[in-house]
Amino acid sequence: MPILVPKQCISLLLLSLLISVRIHAQDASATTPPNGDDQQAMRKISGIFDTDLPKTEQKGSVRFIVHPHLGDFSRRSYVRLPLGVRWGVNNHVEITATIEPYLQHGLRSGSPGNGIGDVQFGGKYAYRHWLQTDYDASIGLNVRLPVGAPPLDMTDGYNHYTPFLVVSRPSERTPGLNYFFSGTADLMAKSSVAGSFRQNDAHSSSLILGTGFVLDRFPYHYTLETGLQTTSFIGRDHQQYVFVKPGFAWDLPRRLTFNSHGRWLFGLSVKITQGPDGTRIDSGGKIRGDFSLSRWWRGKKASNAAAEK
Repeated sequence: MPILVPKQCISLLLLSLLISVRIHAQDASATTPPNGDDQQAMRKISGIFDTDLPKTEQKGSVRFIVHPHLGDFSRRSYVRLPLGVRWGVNNHVEITATIEPYLQHGLRSGSPGNGIGDVQFGGKYAYRHWLQTDYDASIGLNVRLPVGAPPLDMTDGYNHYTPFLVVSRPSERTPGLNYFFSGTADLMAKSSVAGSFRQNDAHSSSLILGTGFVLDRFPYHYTLETGLQTTSFIGRDHQQYVFVKPGFAWDLPRRLTFNSHGRWLFGLSVKITQGPDGTRIDSGGKIRGDFSLSRWWRGKKASNAAAEK
């Protein structure tokens, strides 16, 4: 089976995105845009819920995202503090970019220092009512690149290029319940940054087939991800990994966020992976804050205009 190198994969995916935009540009106005319920629904939170569901920011919306890794305070001598931006190009296309600084917190021994460990960026195209059915779908690409000289346990030392396809469908009987199926190719290329693999980490490129559900009961969200990861088709070896990952997120009330106008979520998850190295159990917690930069900018312009009158 031919293997696409990362540059070829990126070129093909960008081409498919451009074709999709061109095909759907003429009837974009007839497509139902994201509604208010989407802004209260569960979105991807790396480490808590990793599936990129077919949801995008509204056209022209720009959001600033911060989500520290709470579990680092007990397991590492540093805390990771990803900072990102999410931009809704139109009602179908979303682009994201993230940097992941690490800061020494002083609660455990070790002196990793402070710096930036990796950068991430990606984009996706979402189809609403895909093929005129009740299914939604999205295709996209996420890229993660280690940079600088981060702690060895922060990265595996590889660049990751991950094109994906996600198909989801709402339950006919249970409001707020969405089922999904995902297919992802994790294409790995060795970088110049030193790193280390954890237990049951794939050591070469792999395919990941997943399924699960999201149940939105605002302000509470319940998730389940299950999947099979295999290196047999595009990797250098023949290793298989099976995982199950339940998660929970809570939209924090404004009284707990100092009356902030942003959206703050507190999330927890447990991931159990069975692979060549035995059983690995990961648990984690995060707080993620979303702030609408476009709304802030419009408010600032309105206040300036009012002051000039």
